[in-house]
Amino acid sequence: MKKHHRPPRQAVPGDLVSLQRRQLFKTVISAGLLACVEPARTASRLVLFPDYPFKLGVASGTPSADGFVLWTRLCPDPLHDGGMGVMQVPLRWEVATDEHFGNVVRSGRWYAMAGLAHSAHVPVTGLAPDRWYWYRFIAGNEVSPVGRTRTLPAAGAEVDRLRFALASCQHFEMGYFSSYRHMLRDDPDMVCFVGDYIYEYNASDRRVRVHAHPEPYSLQEYRARYAQYKLDPDLQAMHQAVPWMLTIDDHEVMNDWGGERGEDYDPNFPERRANALQAYFEHQPLPMGALLPDRRLQLYRGFQIGRLARFHVLDDRQYRDPMVCPRPGMAGSRFDVTDATCAQRLDPKRSILGHTQETWLDKQFAASKERWNVIMQQSLVSPLPTPSDEGSEFFTDAWDGYPKARDRMVSGLQHHRVRNPLIIGGDYHCTIACDVKADYARPESAIIGTEFVGTSLTSPSMSQAVLDAKIAANPHAHYGDSTRRGYLMFDMRPSGVEVEVRNPESVTVHDSACATTRKFRVEDGRPGVMSA
Repeated sequence: MKKHHRPPRQAVPGDLVSLQRRQLFKTVISAGLLACVEPARTASRLVLFPDYPFKLGVASGTPSADGFVLWTRLCPDPLHDGGMGVMQVPLRWEVATDEHFGNVVRSGRWYAMAGLAHSAHVPVTGLAPDRWYWYRFIAGNEVSPVGRTRTLPAAGAEVDRLRFALASCQHFEMGYFSSYRHMLRDDPDMVCFVGDYIYEYNASDRRVRVHAHPEPYSLQEYRARYAQYKLDPDLQAMHQAVPWMLTIDDHEVMNDWGGERGEDYDPNFPERRANALQAYFEHQPLPMGALLPDRRLQLYRGFQIGRLARFHVLDDRQYRDPMVCPRPGMAGSRFDVTDATCAQRLDPKRSILGHTQETWLDKQFAASKERWNVIMQQSLVSPLPTPSDEGSEFFTDAWDGYPKARDRMVSGLQHHRVRNPLIIGGDYHCTIACDVKADYARPESAIIGTEFVGTSLTSPSMSQAVLDAKIAANPHAHYGDSTRRGYLMFDMRPSGVEVEVRNPESVTVHDSACATTRKFRVEDGRPGVMSA
């Protein structure tokens, strides 16, 4: 790993607007973290750190028309205990209209606490819509890298263009994150990350680099795993450049977990899940309200981008019913379930989102007046079973394991006449392009939307032969590639959306070149996949 070079010291600004410390204490205490912060003491303004405290960089997310959330974590010793002890440290933050901070428009104080791994989740509001800003943190005499972020266009505003990247599934050991270097050059307005930000398991072979610790279970172990990922310079640079919208999948906790159950029926799973979700929160630009008192996360939410688009960000992990018909002794998914061997798959009561989130999403559909509706979730919504002599074989971890929940969502899109539905997802480690059908059981039914699943950043995939068989057997599926890693770039305009499939030549070579291997287009008012 490259040696870290700290930026030049800068003068600590004088009078900054102070946040109310009691609000932060209240949030930490309500999350069950009182024991972590009771012994804390307030650091002096010129606290000295054992090493540079901003090694994990800065990030922004949860954008709105008048603000965003700013993130950092004071962490001089990332791969061990963080290096901060129980000290409570006042952080200063600034937001400016220029990268040299000649015009600071918002500033304030945040108290970084041991109970939240000395992370900051600063809510910034009152800014002008649809413009870029620069931000930084100051702790003692140490200054963070400068980050860039932006506000969204105001509700009802005309928007000519939005560029966003779709990424997921970044196993540290399976490759370098150099796709982010190319993504940065593609100049998106924001990144949509749909899960598997870390991988909890350690690979046994084909490793390009190595996790520093065994598989995590405790809070401290998950913190160290996130810190190792955050140290990656390409990932850090992408966070530093644009705001991110985020949701989780399974490997942020453990493979194939869902709702109240882990893959291995471990009775200690609830504690492991709480540790993993808290560590996720501590390392992402999420608002304080996203960490709930029981150490779950509030992740599903809507984002409005003028009159151009509405993003419906979903969480299909925390509230789902357990996966059906698992293998004996396990609670995870299967790839070979048929309706003859697993009638439970068709149970209309089963949900991948949970009743409360389904109700929220339906209300979002009803309220949407925007030209494009992006449904941002973790996996593949469209059916993609594998043909076999015993019948169609379904993958129970994706929406194919919850077909009645899929039917309800598709019915909601039709009932509310939602304009231009565009579903995006990940998890499959393949690039997949599908038509969204009014009734998948009737191939002749109307096309009502379009779906794109992005391949993994680094994680390996199924064989191309298996994916080819799936694509050939499902007429609504138009394209599938399991051989390449990378990301998708979306260029959204009122008239249509251009989608570029961006693939590096290799994830095992750090400076690998990247190419556009396929282009698609979706036109306003004409749902379905088109080649561009």
